[in-house]
Amino acid sequence: MQVVHINRLGINSIEFDMESMEIPLSPGEEKSFEIVIINYGSPTHVHISVSDTLKHNVTILEDNPYVTHEDYVPVVVRIPFDGKKIYQGDFFVTVSHGARKSSFSMVLGQPLTSTDSRSIEVDDSLSAPNQVYVKKKKSAGTWKEQLPDVSFDMLKCNYETAISKVTVFLSGILLVILLIATVSRIFSYGISSVHGFYFSVALSIVFTAFCVYLLIKLPIFK
Repeated sequence: MQVVHINRLGINSIEFDMESMEIPLSPGEEKSFEIVIINYGSPTHVHISVSDTLKHNVTILEDNPYVTHEDYVPVVVRIPFDGKKIYQGDFFVTVSHGARKSSFSMVLGQPLTSTDSRSIEVDDSLSAPNQVYVKKKKSAGTWKEQLPDVSFDMLKCNYETAISKVTVFLSGILLVILLIATVSRIFSYGISSVHGFYFSVALSIVFTAFCVYLLIKLPIFK
Protein backbone atom coordinates (compact mmCIF):
# COMPACT_ATOMS: atom_id res chain seq x y z
CA MET A 1 0.00 0.00 0.00
CA GLN A 2 1.31 3.41 -0.96
CA VAL A 3 1.16 6.19 1.63
CA VAL A 4 1.32 9.86 0.62
CA HIS A 5 2.35 12.43 3.24
CA ILE A 6 1.18 16.02 2.74
CA ASN A 7 2.56 19.06 4.60
CA ARG A 8 4.80 16.95 6.83
CA LEU A 9 8.09 18.69 5.96
CA GLY A 10 6.51 22.03 5.22
CA ILE A 11 3.66 23.74 3.47
CA ASN A 12 2.60 21.85 0.33
CA SER A 13 5.34 19.25 0.77
CA ILE A 14 4.71 15.82 -0.76
CA GLU A 15 6.37 12.55 0.28
CA PHE A 16 5.89 8.89 -0.68
CA ASP A 17 6.65 5.79 1.33
CA MET A 18 7.66 4.02 -1.89
CA GLU A 19 9.37 5.63 -4.87
CA SER A 20 7.79 3.05 -7.16
CA MET A 21 4.98 0.50 -7.18
CA GLU A 22 5.00 -2.80 -9.03
CA ILE A 23 1.63 -4.50 -9.33
CA PRO A 24 1.73 -8.00 -10.89
CA LEU A 25 -1.05 -8.50 -13.42
CA SER A 26 -1.75 -11.05 -16.11
CA PRO A 27 -3.45 -10.18 -19.41
CA GLY A 28 -7.16 -9.79 -18.76
CA GLU A 29 -6.67 -9.46 -14.97
CA GLU A 30 -7.91 -6.59 -12.80
CA LYS A 31 -6.98 -5.52 -9.25
CA SER A 32 -7.95 -2.75 -6.85
CA PHE A 33 -6.06 -1.09 -3.99
CA GLU A 34 -6.06 2.14 -1.96
CA ILE A 35 -3.75 5.11 -1.81
CA VAL A 36 -3.51 6.49 1.73
CA ILE A 37 -3.19 10.28 1.96
CA ILE A 38 -2.18 11.78 5.32
CA ASN A 39 -2.37 15.54 5.77
CA TYR A 40 -0.24 17.16 8.46
CA GLY A 41 -1.48 20.69 7.80
CA SER A 42 -4.68 22.49 7.09
CA PRO A 43 -7.38 20.72 5.05
CA THR A 44 -6.76 20.87 1.33
CA HIS A 45 -7.75 19.37 -1.99
CA VAL A 46 -5.38 16.79 -3.43
CA HIS A 47 -5.52 16.05 -7.15
CA ILE A 48 -4.49 12.59 -8.33
CA SER A 49 -3.69 11.61 -11.94
CA VAL A 50 -1.56 9.29 -14.05
CA SER A 51 0.60 9.69 -17.15
CA ASP A 52 -0.75 9.02 -20.64
CA THR A 53 0.90 5.58 -20.74
CA LEU A 54 -1.35 4.43 -17.88
CA LYS A 55 -4.58 6.36 -18.47
CA HIS A 56 -6.27 3.32 -20.11
CA ASN A 57 -5.07 0.95 -17.38
CA VAL A 58 -5.65 2.93 -14.16
CA THR A 59 -9.00 4.21 -12.89
CA ILE A 60 -9.00 6.59 -9.91
CA LEU A 61 -12.44 6.47 -8.32
CA GLU A 62 -11.90 9.77 -6.43
CA ASP A 63 -9.33 11.91 -8.20
CA ASN A 64 -9.78 15.16 -6.21
CA PRO A 65 -10.42 14.31 -2.55
CA TYR A 66 -10.65 16.93 0.19
CA VAL A 67 -8.27 15.70 2.86
CA THR A 68 -8.60 16.99 6.38
CA HIS A 69 -6.34 14.51 8.11
CA GLU A 70 -6.37 11.06 6.52
CA ASP A 71 -8.16 9.74 3.46
CA TYR A 72 -8.23 6.55 1.38
CA VAL A 73 -8.45 6.81 -2.39
CA PRO A 74 -9.60 3.61 -4.23
CA VAL A 75 -7.73 2.78 -7.45
CA VAL A 76 -8.48 0.05 -10.02
CA VAL A 77 -5.76 -1.26 -12.35
CA ARG A 78 -6.17 -3.67 -15.26
CA ILE A 79 -4.44 -5.09 -18.32
CA PRO A 80 -6.44 -5.92 -21.48
CA PHE A 81 -6.61 -9.54 -22.49
CA ASP A 82 -4.97 -8.78 -25.83
CA GLY A 83 -2.73 -6.03 -24.48
CA LYS A 84 0.96 -5.77 -23.75
CA LYS A 85 2.67 -7.81 -21.06
CA ILE A 86 3.86 -4.77 -19.11
CA TYR A 87 2.80 -1.11 -18.74
CA GLN A 88 4.88 1.60 -17.10
CA GLY A 89 4.11 5.21 -16.16
CA ASP A 90 3.89 7.83 -13.41
CA PHE A 91 1.35 8.39 -10.66
CA PHE A 92 1.00 12.14 -9.95
CA VAL A 93 -0.09 13.92 -6.74
CA THR A 94 -0.81 17.65 -6.95
CA VAL A 95 -1.60 20.03 -4.06
CA SER A 96 -2.54 23.68 -3.61
CA HIS A 97 -4.24 23.92 -7.01
CA GLY A 98 -1.10 22.97 -8.91
CA ALA A 99 1.44 24.82 -6.77
CA ARG A 100 3.27 21.58 -6.01
CA LYS A 101 3.32 18.36 -7.99
CA SER A 102 5.21 15.13 -7.37
CA SER A 103 5.04 11.56 -8.64
CA PHE A 104 6.15 8.00 -8.18
CA SER A 105 6.61 5.35 -10.86
CA MET A 106 4.12 2.53 -11.39
CA VAL A 107 4.63 -0.76 -13.23
CA LEU A 108 1.69 -3.00 -14.20
CA GLY A 109 2.04 -6.55 -15.45
CA GLN A 110 4.72 -9.20 -15.47
CA PRO A 111 8.20 -7.81 -16.21
CA LEU A 112 10.17 -9.78 -18.81
CA THR A 113 13.06 -11.84 -17.47
CA SER A 114 16.00 -13.50 -19.19
CA THR A 115 14.23 -16.85 -19.01
CA ASP A 116 11.18 -15.60 -20.91
CA SER A 117 11.02 -16.68 -24.50
CA ARG A 118 8.53 -16.37 -27.28
CA SER A 119 6.97 -19.54 -28.58
CA ILE A 120 6.29 -20.07 -32.22
CA GLU A 121 3.52 -22.44 -33.23
CA VAL A 122 4.57 -24.82 -35.94
CA ASP A 123 2.10 -26.74 -38.03
CA ASP A 124 2.47 -30.48 -37.44
CA SER A 125 2.21 -31.10 -41.16
CA LEU A 126 5.54 -29.30 -41.69
CA SER A 127 7.38 -31.91 -39.64
CA ALA A 128 6.20 -34.77 -41.84
CA PRO A 129 8.66 -35.91 -44.54
CA ASN A 130 7.89 -34.86 -48.05
CA GLN A 131 6.40 -37.55 -50.21
CA VAL A 132 8.54 -38.23 -53.26
CA TYR A 133 6.79 -39.64 -56.27
CA VAL A 134 8.80 -42.40 -57.93
CA LYS A 135 7.57 -43.58 -61.28
CA LYS A 136 7.71 -47.35 -61.45
CA LYS A 137 9.21 -48.81 -64.56
CA LYS A 138 6.82 -51.07 -66.32
CA SER A 139 7.95 -54.66 -66.26
CA ALA A 140 8.81 -56.25 -69.58
CA GLY A 141 6.82 -59.32 -68.64
CA THR A 142 7.02 -62.74 -70.28
CA TRP A 143 7.30 -63.41 -74.03
CA LYS A 144 3.59 -64.22 -74.11
CA GLU A 145 2.68 -60.84 -72.60
CA GLN A 146 4.88 -59.01 -75.12
CA LEU A 147 3.09 -60.58 -78.11
CA PRO A 148 0.23 -58.50 -79.52
CA ASP A 149 -3.27 -59.76 -79.03
CA VAL A 150 -4.28 -61.79 -82.09
CA SER A 151 -7.91 -62.68 -82.45
CA PHE A 152 -9.19 -65.91 -83.99
CA ASP A 153 -11.00 -64.01 -86.72
CA MET A 154 -7.76 -62.34 -87.77
CA LEU A 155 -5.98 -65.68 -87.99
CA LYS A 156 -8.84 -67.17 -89.96
CA CYS A 157 -8.87 -64.26 -92.39
CA ASN A 158 -5.11 -64.46 -92.94
CA TYR A 159 -5.33 -68.24 -93.48
CA GLU A 160 -8.11 -67.93 -96.02
CA THR A 161 -6.21 -65.23 -97.89
CA ALA A 162 -3.08 -67.35 -98.08
CA ILE A 163 -5.00 -70.41 -99.28
CA SER A 164 -6.79 -68.33 -101.90
CA LYS A 165 -3.54 -66.96 -103.28
CA VAL A 166 -2.01 -70.44 -103.47
CA THR A 167 -5.13 -71.76 -105.16
CA VAL A 168 -5.11 -69.04 -107.80
CA PHE A 169 -1.42 -69.57 -108.44
CA LEU A 170 -1.77 -73.34 -108.80
CA SER A 171 -4.87 -72.95 -110.98
CA GLY A 172 -3.06 -70.59 -113.31
CA ILE A 173 -0.13 -73.00 -113.67
CA LEU A 174 -2.52 -75.86 -114.29
CA LEU A 175 -4.35 -73.94 -117.02
CA VAL A 176 -1.10 -72.99 -118.73
CA ILE A 177 0.08 -76.59 -118.69
CA LEU A 178 -3.28 -77.76 -120.00
CA LEU A 179 -3.21 -75.16 -122.75
CA ILE A 180 0.29 -76.12 -123.83
CA ALA A 181 -0.55 -79.79 -123.79
CA THR A 182 -3.71 -79.26 -125.84
CA VAL A 183 -2.01 -77.13 -128.47
CA SER A 184 0.84 -79.61 -128.75
CA ARG A 185 -1.61 -82.49 -129.29
CA ILE A 186 -3.50 -80.55 -131.92
CA PHE A 187 -0.41 -79.91 -133.94
CA SER A 188 0.81 -83.45 -133.36
CA TYR A 189 -2.26 -85.01 -134.95
CA GLY A 190 -2.37 -82.47 -137.68
CA ILE A 191 -6.00 -81.57 -137.35
CA SER A 192 -7.51 -79.09 -139.73
CA SER A 193 -7.58 -75.39 -139.05
CA VAL A 194 -11.38 -75.49 -138.76
CA HIS A 195 -11.27 -78.00 -135.98
CA GLY A 196 -8.45 -76.12 -134.36
CA PHE A 197 -10.52 -72.93 -134.37
CA TYR A 198 -13.49 -74.62 -132.69
CA PHE A 199 -11.24 -76.24 -130.21
CA SER A 200 -9.67 -72.88 -129.28
CA VAL A 201 -13.13 -71.36 -128.82
CA ALA A 202 -14.15 -74.20 -126.54
CA LEU A 203 -10.95 -73.88 -124.54
CA SER A 204 -11.51 -70.14 -124.17
CA ILE A 205 -15.04 -70.74 -122.87
CA VAL A 206 -13.76 -73.24 -120.33
CA PHE A 207 -11.02 -70.87 -119.19
CA THR A 208 -13.48 -67.95 -118.90
CA ALA A 209 -15.92 -70.07 -116.89
CA PHE A 210 -13.14 -71.12 -114.59
CA CYS A 211 -12.10 -67.52 -114.02
CA VAL A 212 -15.71 -66.56 -113.25
CA TYR A 213 -15.85 -69.40 -110.76
CA LEU A 214 -12.75 -68.07 -109.04
CA LEU A 215 -14.23 -64.56 -108.84
CA ILE A 216 -17.38 -65.91 -107.23
CA LYS A 217 -16.03 -68.55 -104.84
CA LEU A 218 -12.60 -67.51 -103.71
CA PRO A 219 -12.53 -65.14 -100.64
CA ILE A 220 -9.67 -63.07 -102.03
CA PHE A 221 -11.95 -61.72 -104.76
CA LYS A 222 -14.89 -60.96 -102.43
